[in-house]
Amino acid sequence: MIPFRCTICGEVTASEEKPSDCPFCGVKAKYIRKINEVDGKEIFEIKNLTDESLKNLMTALNLEISDASFYKCSSEKSNSEHLRAIFKRLAKIKREHADVMRKFLGLDSVDFNGEECYKLDMQNLQEARDREEKIIKFYKKAMAEAREAKISSFFKALIEVEDGHMEILDNAA
Repeated sequence: MIPFRCTICGEVTASEEKPSDCPFCGVKAKYIRKINEVDGKEIFEIKNLTDESLKNLMTALNLEISDASFYKCSSEKSNSEHLRAIFKRLAKIKREHADVMRKFLGLDSVDFNGEECYKLDMQNLQEARDREEKIIKFYKKAMAEAREAKISSFFKALIEVEDGHMEILDNAA
């Protein structure tokens, strides 16, 4: 088994070959390296974080917390085993995204609120699509505004993940 580290979330996984995506945060294989190629301590270190990036990371953190809570609620209320599994996985990925932002911001912990969701799966699917569209639009803006290469790359990686979420949701109905 070979240990690999995600350069976005910092998590380590072991497998015979490089994973096609991070099992924790969902980023593509291009962000995953052999563990000896990545200094885990440096992943979240940023010197001179601009006020704009700080503001965008805080906004992104709040969006991810809200989305994680929404997906958790949706997974608990779904009548479909298939949708429960999708919503549960999306909730975990969103929590991981929030955790990465927390680390960039130097926060000790974040609280996940009890976000409301609908009783009907179709309404939750539509809400999920709306949330994904909103976060993709925001991440594109945040990526363009970032002056730090690491933050720009981070938002780019998340755009790719969120685009994948849209595909999953489009195929879930």
